[in-house]
Amino acid sequence: MFRAVEEGDADYGVVPWENSLEGSVGETLDNMLDRERVWVYGEVVLKVVHCLMGDEGAEPVVYSHPHAYEQVKEELRRILGDHDFVPAPSTAEAAVRAAEEGAYALGPCRLADEHGLEVIERFELDNNETRFAVLSTRDRAPTGEDKTSVVFSVTDRPGALREVLGIFADRGINLTKIESRPAKSGLGDYVFFLDFIGHRMLHPANEALAELRERTPFSRVLGSYPKEFP
Repeated sequence: MFRAVEEGDADYGVVPWENSLEGSVGETLDNMLDRERVWVYGEVVLKVVHCLMGDEGAEPVVYSHPHAYEQVKEELRRILGDHDFVPAPSTAEAAVRAAEEGAYALGPCRLADEHGLEVIERFELDNNETRFAVLSTRDRAPTGEDKTSVVFSVTDRPGALREVLGIFADRGINLTKIESRPAKSGLGDYVFFLDFIGHRMLHPANEALAELRERTPFSRVLGSYPKEFP
């Protein structure tokens, strides 16, 4: 999806960013870090409903994306008993594999009709929501109700991260999320993904980001976008 947007094959793309049960999607964060031409244009939060689908007498093998499987794996054990899990790059691909091999798939319920599978069980957990990122090569103008996402690294010394967070605290900027992720440049090297309320073009966010650039070895804005899309 990142490649399609970056190369102009799609005007927009939607990718899972963070799940209320399983946390952030590492593959999405890695692509945000690596693909400088793709911006976060918006965010969408959706309630997640998964379906176990297959045919009667299917092999006790479940294909799914690992994030989807982890969200309902205990329920799957209750229904199927002992079974094998085979990770797939997407729930759509999982349905294709299950239909071809006479196995089960876990994913959006509509995939059952698309691939001739029977819905065995529907999973609708009250607290299961996923935040999706809307991707684009276009920037987003301020709306007055915006959020900004950035990624940065810090020097390896005591208090470095606290000083960076102080850049935002001193200006009364509300941080809504911060998380570390391996920088993949060496053991113990990390980058930090941070979300805050405000648009990068407007005060005081623009001032904070200018200081962030001065005081960190690396920083990049991933996008400023409305808190609720569109």
